[in-house]
Amino acid sequence: MSRARQQLFVHVGMQKTGTSYLQDAMLRSSDRLAAAGTDLVPPTKRECFDLMVVLRDRYEGRRDPATDRATLERFTQRLAKASGERAVYSQESLAGAGPRQIARLLQLCGEREVHVVVTVRDLARQLSSSWQQELKAGSTVDLPAYLRQLRRAQRAGKGGHPWIHLDPALVLSRWAEVVPAERLHVVTVPPSGAPTTELLERFARAVGFDPTHVEPEDRPSNSSLGLVQAEVLRRVNAELPPEVHRRWIYAEVVKRGFSAGVLVRQQPRKILVPRRFEAWCEEVTAAQRTAIETGGYALEGSLDDLACPREAFTDEPVVALEEEVASASVAALATILARRGAEVARVRDGRIGADPVPDRQTLSEGDVAGDPTGVVGRLRRRIGR
Repeated sequence: MSRARQQLFVHVGMQKTGTSYLQDAMLRSSDRLAAAGTDLVPPTKRECFDLMVVLRDRYEGRRDPATDRATLERFTQRLAKASGERAVYSQESLAGAGPRQIARLLQLCGEREVHVVVTVRDLARQLSSSWQQELKAGSTVDLPAYLRQLRRAQRAGKGGHPWIHLDPALVLSRWAEVVPAERLHVVTVPPSGAPTTELLERFARAVGFDPTHVEPEDRPSNSSLGLVQAEVLRRVNAELPPEVHRRWIYAEVVKRGFSAGVLVRQQPRKILVPRRFEAWCEEVTAAQRTAIETGGYALEGSLDDLACPREAFTDEPVVALEEEVASASVAALATILARRGAEVARVRDGRIGADPVPDRQTLSEGDVAGDPTGVVGRLRRRIGR
């Protein structure tokens, strides 16, 4: 096969459109995919993330230029060695890439025929997910204020973070400046109630591989917080010292350890969008749908899937009751302390090399014992505010 005919499918998100589900399914089946002509480049989530960081200059603090060059060269070399007719690079934060960053990626692709895949979902469901993403990055803004900020940004025509991750039409228009429209693929996320494999099947058709070669999880993992748990995280973020808000520390200790490891496991109360934002959501959806329809892009699924379901909105105040916040906070503290206690018992019993405690998270490793930063004490004193 001619090297010029090999393809690279760059899956750029949008965020919270089933990207983790698709990535995990492909990684779990990477050998079978490769045998059938589809290579994953880079071959791990960590390397996909690192490449995105370098391409978009999103690293925190100082960075070694030699390491950056090595990351880019490794991608180019792996892409050149990949023998399948197509390769896939999936990283949802590429949705925020600007023109120079897009050009930088394309320069690494050699003679590959580059395609871009954008997964999209209805705006109403994405709004609550986007707010959670901001909280999981350290934000302290509540949902109504966050929605007002987004509405102002959209109406002012601002395409920066976080609105860029909610505007597929803008993302597609950026890539369309350098990639032909027929090589830009829009995959809609099926509505609630659709078969769990429908999104994977749509994505597979867009990329061109057989979905039977991929083994997804029986039940896609749900990392969404409920309204009460989101409020607990928001208040904790406000009490954290600056050093914990450093990106790499926060991601390990709070995002993965506390949010995903503790709060997500509580019984959630679904986060809904205040009804007063419904007309705005419908207005934005209509404009985005028109832009996609007239853009000449390849479509898998239906643009009807972008319609905001009425049940995604509520007439009730989007507020967690103080007793709910207190109960969730105490339950979270109990979970953390129970894990810490199990670790101490393991050491005391001389079973240091034994199997780890189920669901063990980094947060329990001394972060609670002694409460060195005073976070737990402040949380307990202020939880009723």
